[in-house]
Amino acid sequence: MVKALRCLVVGIPNARFAQDTIRPEEAASISFAALPDHTPLSPTLELVVAPLFCADFDALEIIEALGSRGYRGLLRVMAPKLPNRQVVLRELRSHAVRQGMTLEMVEDPGAD
Repeated sequence: MVKALRCLVVGIPNARFAQDTIRPEEAASISFAALPDHTPLSPTLELVVAPLFCADFDALEIIEALGSRGYRGLLRVMAPKLPNRQVVLRELRSHAVRQGMTLEMVEDPGAD
């Protein structure tokens, strides 16, 4: 576990962090399979970023995995352009709120 970890990116290997808001030692990018190695989650963790879906997991799985590890912060889901974004967002938020998380979904400009 990284001390003072504020941002954890799961399943986005080429993630870049905003240097002006998060110092390099406050952020980590890991695979979904490596999540157990980062538990217990840092109490300073404010934000987890993950894709809506990828080859290894989907957003519902990351919601369950984080919730079972006691995470109660913000989950930012990166999604491609969706035909009915609100339906997907409503479904994800209903699962996140049951785990005590706040969820936002952001359109990934790099996704097609």
